[in-house]
Amino acid sequence: MKRLALWLALLNSLFVVAQANVGMRLPSVMVPKNNTNQCAATPSQSYPCVQDVDIDGVRFTTVGYDAHTRRIKYLFTQDQKFRTGGLRVGGLIDLAENEILPVAGWYTMGPRNKDGWRPIVGSFLEGTAIKSADGEAIDLTKPVAGKMHRFKIIAFDKGGV
Repeated sequence: MKRLALWLALLNSLFVVAQANVGMRLPSVMVPKNNTNQCAATPSQSYPCVQDVDIDGVRFTTVGYDAHTRRIKYLFTQDQKFRTGGLRVGGLIDLAENEILPVAGWYTMGPRNKDGWRPIVGSFLEGTAIKSADGEAIDLTKPVAGKMHRFKIIAFDKGGV
């Protein structure tokens, strides 16, 4: 039983790498041989990917990478342990209407922070409006510059195109 616990701990440690970032090389043990998974990084860009992996104690839902170099091209996380620039999944962010980026058929996001991460605050699959954290509907076809709203962060992504 102790051997099994040690084996599982060792196996788990193989899948933990330091600080995930675009450009970082994925260890070969994280990429299954003959991996055929493709994940979308934008509505028009996809990469070979691994899903649901722990990197530096954070669960990444999607890690897109270059098939030849294993360098990370795209990261997506919904893990509440993830932090960047004082923000976290499940936290709140204040955005002006003209800072909100709706990508048709994809997500609604805030601007990239200084580390390159984009807070995702909603889906842009159900029309042209998004609700703020207080329930106010914002028409994204007519953004008012400087008009502030508070949104719940549902995920972060980095990379892509």
